Amino acid sequence: MSTDSGGCFDTLAADTRWRIFTVEERRKVDAFVRRWKIKPGDRVLEPGCGAGRLTEVLAALTGPAGSVVAFDASPEFMRLTAQRALPPHVSLHTARVDALPLPPAFFDHVVCFNVFPHLTPLPETTRRLTAVLRPRGVFWIAHTRSQTFVNAVHREGPPEIHEHILPGPEELTRLLRDAGLGEIEIEDDAGFFLAHAVRLAPEVASVHPGNHV
Repeated sequence: MSTDSGGCFDTLAADTRWRIFTVEERRKVDAFVRRWKIKPGDRVLEPGCGAGRLTEVLAALTGPAGSVVAFDASPEFMRLTAQRALPPHVSLHTARVDALPLPPAFFDHVVCFNVFPHLTPLPETTRRLTAVLRPRGVFWIAHTRSQTFVNAVHREGPPEIHEHILPGPEELTRLLRDAGLGEIEIEDDAGFFLAHAVRLAPEVASVHPGNHV
């Protein structure tokens, strides 16, 4: 887990639960992986990679023919990620979303895993992350808990994250559409939250600003 709120998450990095998946979490991640359909040769961006738990999984999925760019605003979390000795096709960066130079229309997938509410301000961040997707690239938002559970944890957590709220389906759909994404699907289950959207070609986004779900 990570955030654009810096020091708060440096403190959380000391908690060892963020370093490995529990059996239940890994089961959910495996289910997400089947849905993501990331294949060898794909280029993946992972914002807020935390301690690199998912980064290892993404690196295996893309293989050396692909690439993974993983970043986090927390130096402590990035230190833990660097300790994993990830393969050369993984690039690690300590940076905020708005401070990391990224190539436009380059990535096949953007995977926001257990982090999306922390990437504030959400409208600007979503637009920036959409811009680095190639046309028909996929934007993923995944949580191993439901929206209600995630928001309750944030409201009861450190003051810095009280306002870091995972939007509900209607608000999230509007947010993704406004960023130039379409074909939006959102699932909010008792045990997980998964949303995905596709970057539309520029001409499609301009002709159909509403972008039908």
